[in-house]
Amino acid sequence: MIASRDKLIWKENSAKLFTVKSAYQVALKLKEKNRVEHSRAITDRALWKKIWTLKTPPKVEMFVWRACSNILPTRENLHGRKMKIDPQCEICCQKHESIGHLLWECPLARNVWALCRGKIQKFSNAEQDFFALFRMMANRLTQMELDKWATRSWALWNARNKFYFEQVQQHPKAILEGAIGYLKEYQRLCAIMGNH
Repeated sequence: MIASRDKLIWKENSAKLFTVKSAYQVALKLKEKNRVEHSRAITDRALWKKIWTLKTPPKVEMFVWRACSNILPTRENLHGRKMKIDPQCEICCQKHESIGHLLWECPLARNVWALCRGKIQKFSNAEQDFFALFRMMANRLTQMELDKWATRSWALWNARNKFYFEQVQQHPKAILEGAIGYLKEYQRLCAIMGNH
């Protein structure tokens, strides 16, 4: 082994030497990054609040929160937590089973969304993380449309679980009708009880 002296290196300029000017430039970059993150955090805070104002059953709100937080046990998330599991989507076998893929990009999800009337059919199917997808939906849909979208997403997650654990593949129309029936029944009961 060859002994050598340690040497300080400043990665923030090409000469690898610390200068006040380079430190000032780093400080400006950090300040700008924090400003952008802060303004986004304010917007995101309103979006997180939007989850809890959905007029859906509490389990749907909780599902949306877990999906936006990327903590649903998808195959990709389980694989990322070092579980010995193939991250491939078992429904379509085309991509990794991320939350965005499962609830928006997977052919099963696309078939469910294709049956919906209105604006959702016209939205891009480009796979995104679910929080970005929720942001897009919250900005473009009415409250009633957002409630339906959230409940349909929850129903897709349940259909995925039925497929994995019971080997039952539901038809897209059954998923859609089940979600809407569940939401209508919940809202009817809320109207009777005078809450939500």
